[in-house]
Amino acid sequence: MNVDIVVPVHNEEMYIDEFIARVDALGLREALIFVDNASTDGTVPCIERHTGVRLIRHNRNAGYGASIRDGIAGSQAAVIVIIDGDLEYPPEAIPQLLTAIDDHAVVYASRFGGDLRPDMPWTRRFGNTVLSDVFNVLFRQATTDLYTGMKALRREVAQSLVLSRDGFEHVVEMGVQLAQAGHHIHEIPVSYAPRTRGVSKMRHMRETSKYTWFIGMSWLRLRVFHRS
Repeated sequence: MNVDIVVPVHNEEMYIDEFIARVDALGLREALIFVDNASTDGTVPCIERHTGVRLIRHNRNAGYGASIRDGIAGSQAAVIVIIDGDLEYPPEAIPQLLTAIDDHAVVYASRFGGDLRPDMPWTRRFGNTVLSDVFNVLFRQATTDLYTGMKALRREVAQSLVLSRDGFEHVVEMGVQLAQAGHHIHEIPVSYAPRTRGVSKMRHMRETSKYTWFIGMSWLRLRVFHRS
């Protein structure tokens, strides 16, 4: 399948070699597009040691959403996979996404799908549940993991989005625009392994209230637009 894999990274030097090796085992090394968000460790030199991968560099910390936007813009494949580079999501699940994308325009990898019980603090689980539930009610979806850092989109779907949010609120902006465009977000279950090294870039409880407000305001704007 014609696919590009967009990988946003910021100070992930300790994971790069293993990440590339696991993607290479799938025969997808040349699909990799790393977007480095102004790392200050050895992330960039580590990526540059590997042949067959592409690298987009930010000269300042532009944010997670900006990294995803630039990765999508740098892609030319029929299918775009997005996956975090810290190995919390298994690269081995990429083929499952590619199988599902044959029948669905958008596929999210859910850490809460099926009988999976992810190893994460209750605060993260609670925040994700609240955000996903509010999103589902307002936009008639059935997601269990709106926060997911692993997903696949057909190219025509990705190109139809008008994304502008630079930070982690990008995940909400994308979900809202997909729903507004009439797409059903299909999910597949995926195993989840919390990072054992480095520090998470997201502050989950603080962000949950901000994202919930953003979802509500997006829904209100949509209602006002339809009434005008």
